[in-house]
Amino acid sequence: MLPKNSKHFIQPTAEQLDCDPELVNDAISFFYKDVRKNLVDMSSSNIQIENLGSFKAKKNELPKLVTKYTKHLKVLKPETFNQVTLQKNLQARLEKVSNLLKQITDEGLRKKQFMQTKDERKAKQNME
Repeated sequence: MLPKNSKHFIQPTAEQLDCDPELVNDAISFFYKDVRKNLVDMSSSNIQIENLGSFKAKKNELPKLVTKYTKHLKVLKPETFNQVTLQKNLQARLEKVSNLLKQITDEGLRKKQFMQTKDERKAKQNME
């Protein structure tokens, strides 16, 4: 499956809907801007987008990111304004990744607890 750039949809959609391509471009840009914002902000471990699919954070890759950002923060010496800004950005990213990792871990524990409760109920019903 080859992903298509959003610009490939503008002209055919404008012709199909019989409207201005600029209007279609604005609508597509608004939609993808919102999608990008949700992905970059790491607001959830699973982002579902209708008619496009779902995007899941990879649990195995998050610790690598935490290590990478931590190592980068240790090396950074905030002596100049640019490095202070970079340090703040890295700290914000590290916090987002840590929150996402915690969210995924909590969700896993919740699922495990749910399955244990479900199995206990099932075993109890079978005994009766």
